[in-house]
Amino acid sequence: MRYLEFPVEEMELRLAGAREEMEKAGLSGMVVTAAANHFYFTGFRKLANWATFTRTVFVFLPRYREPVLYVQDFAGPEAVSRSFIRDVRTFGDIMGAPVEGAAEIMRELEMDRGKIGFELGYEQRLDMAVQDWMALKDRLPEAEFVDASPQLWNLRMVKHPHEIHCLREAGRIAGRSFDRVFREISAGMTEKEVARQLVSIMAQEGAELPGFIIVVSGTGNYERISARPTDRVIRSGDLVWIDAGVNFNGYWTDYCRAGVVGGASAEQRRLQAIVHEVTMKGCQAIAPGVPVEEVYKTCAREFLAHGLPWSLECGRAGHGIGLQLTEPPSVAPCDATVLKPGMVITVEPGYVSDLGCFDIEENVLVTETGFEILSGGARELHHIAD
Repeated sequence: MRYLEFPVEEMELRLAGAREEMEKAGLSGMVVTAAANHFYFTGFRKLANWATFTRTVFVFLPRYREPVLYVQDFAGPEAVSRSFIRDVRTFGDIMGAPVEGAAEIMRELEMDRGKIGFELGYEQRLDMAVQDWMALKDRLPEAEFVDASPQLWNLRMVKHPHEIHCLREAGRIAGRSFDRVFREISAGMTEKEVARQLVSIMAQEGAELPGFIIVVSGTGNYERISARPTDRVIRSGDLVWIDAGVNFNGYWTDYCRAGVVGGASAEQRRLQAIVHEVTMKGCQAIAPGVPVEEVYKTCAREFLAHGLPWSLECGRAGHGIGLQLTEPPSVAPCDATVLKPGMVITVEPGYVSDLGCFDIEENVLVTETGFEILSGGARELHHIAD
């Protein structure tokens, strides 16, 4: 039995888009191995992508022939049931990529000559050993292995309707989960206990799996914005800031909110309101045809207008999101990518002081006429039980 997670029509559009990109770039074909890419083109995911580097999943995308999915024997039955691509083949190798088998398929698909695109560039990674990739290259001397990152991102940056549905659902789950966790935690819990509570709530709300979870609390800790939860006990007066990713059907949301044990002070509420206003101004700058760098510049101007330094500034004010938690484009002054309908980005300008970390991350869809915020939940500082 087949269990396809995406409409057939949408998967056909993805393959048609790949052929169009190959035509424009003069590629004879593309070979993708990274988890997000092979899921994008097939609907099949490895059971535990983190568990081994020796069972490469190959998707061969020839320009003029039908595609082939090539997996290790262990994954064969699942690949057959999940993959949109019907030609599923298997290999027995477990100590490295099946170089000769891959070369044979590429010859069959007329991908043994001309330019062949691989995941070699920005925000892309080969999911095979470099030595195996070089051995494959040596076996096909008439082929030129080139970077296909621009073509892959041209496809994946603009989401299809069912992808947007998944991202919207991930945002809904995140909003409900964060609203619940701030109601259920209290002083006396450790940061690790807060994180475990959030994981449990996310699962109850329908998350497929949690991603990273950052919990930061207490004066002297707020600048640790990429910190793992610790055994620190949350105390009265602490601002507790949580940043986490929620995954639904392979698609991510990136989300952060905060609360104060015993209730926020007037100054904390003022800072949170300013950051919310800056974030909304950034969202309002989003529209088709706008360079993404303008969103960053808008946030910078708004902080300046409020007389606040952008103290939670990491070189950008957000990023693309989808099958990876962080994707192009970057909401940064160095990225001139022009926004298009169907793109989804985060907007997350923030401010850090001894009073807390103030950052309200939104996940935003570029629509035909402007923008839609996909993330939900409360934006004000939550009240945490003392």
